[in-house]
Amino acid sequence: MKFKYSLIISLIQLLSLHVISAQTVYYDNASKLYGVIDKTGKIILKPTIEQMTMFESGLSRFKKNEKWGLINETGMIVFQPKFDDQYAFCNLGFNEGLISVSMNGKFGYYSEKGILVIPHKYDSTGQFCNGIAWVELNEKYCFINMQGKYISNKWFDNVKIVNGITYGIDEKKIFDKDGGYYNEGKPDYYIINKDGSMSIAENQDYLRNYQSYNIPYCDIAAKPLPNIVSYGDNGRDGFGYKNSKGEILTEKIYSFAGDFDNGFAIISKKVLDGYKIVNDGYCTINEKFEIVKELDKGYEPIWGSAVKFENGLIELSKIISNPGDEIQKKEYYLINNKGDIIKTMDVAVFPVSSGG
Repeated sequence: MKFKYSLIISLIQLLSLHVISAQTVYYDNASKLYGVIDKTGKIILKPTIEQMTMFESGLSRFKKNEKWGLINETGMIVFQPKFDDQYAFCNLGFNEGLISVSMNGKFGYYSEKGILVIPHKYDSTGQFCNGIAWVELNEKYCFINMQGKYISNKWFDNVKIVNGITYGIDEKKIFDKDGGYYNEGKPDYYIINKDGSMSIAENQDYLRNYQSYNIPYCDIAAKPLPNIVSYGDNGRDGFGYKNSKGEILTEKIYSFAGDFDNGFAIISKKVLDGYKIVNDGYCTINEKFEIVKELDKGYEPIWGSAVKFENGLIELSKIISNPGDEIQKKEYYLINNKGDIIKTMDVAVFPVSSGG
C-alpha cells in the first residue's frame, strides 16, 4: 500500500513537471507543419498544425482549415479554430479567468474553457483588473463587471490603469461647429471602483505623466521587473545593463543588448566603424556578463520579436544563398543559451506583435 501511494505521488510530481515545463513552437521541414518542443529538443506536440505563432503568455495562435484557434504550451487546445484571423485574441492572454476575443469586428470575453461569457458587442476591450474592465464603443469608454454589466452610466474619452487602479479620463474636449475638437486644459482622472462609484483622483499630475502601453492593461498582472534590464538611447551610443533599481551594471559596451531570460541574454559587442556603431556578430552571455559562446557571424535575430531566450531557446536566421542570387534564401535556427542548435527550420516562427 505504501509503495502504491509513493508511486502515485511520483507520477503526480512527474506530470506536474511536464505541465509547467516551458515549450517552444517549431517548424518541421519534412512535414511542412508546426509542432512544439522543449528547450532540449524533445517533442511535446508532433508537427500536425498548419501554422502557429510564438507563445505569448503561454498561448499560441494556430491555424487549421483557414480558421484560427488558441493552444497552450502543453498542446491542449483552448479555443477550437473558428476565428477568421490570428489577431482575434488579446496578446496579453487570460487575466482573472477571462480573455478578450474578436469576432466579426466586435470584441467579447471568453472563459479559460473557451465559453463565451460576455457577448461580442464592443469596438475594443481591455483586460479585467480587480473585477472590472474597460470597453469602447464609438470612441467612448465605459466599465463593466465580470458578468458584462455596466457599473456606471458615465462614458469617458480615454482610460488608463496604474498600479492596479482603473481610471477614466475626461479630456475636456470642446467641439466646434464642424465636429472637430480641441482639449480645454489638463485632462481629469477619475478612480473607477468595482461597485461603480467614482471619484476625482488626488494625484492628477502623476497620472498624466505615468507611462504605460498604448492599450491600457492590468499592470498588477504583469511580470515583475527583471533583475537586469538593458538601457541605451536608440543605439546611438550603444547599450548596457542596469538593475531594477536603476543602478548601472555595465557601461554601454554593446551595439545590441537583449533582455535576460532565466539567467541568459544575447548581445552584440560594440565596434566602431568611423563614428558609426556596427554589429560584430552575436554572443550569448550569463548574468555575470561573461560570454558563454560567440555565435556564427551570419546569424541575425528575428526582428519584431522580443529578441531574447523564450523558454530557453531563441530564434535566429542566416542567409544561406550566394550574394549574387536574385532571391536570397534564409534558414532559421532555434538555439539554446549555450549556443547549440536545437532545431534547423526552413520557415520562421513569427510572433504576433499586436491584436486584441
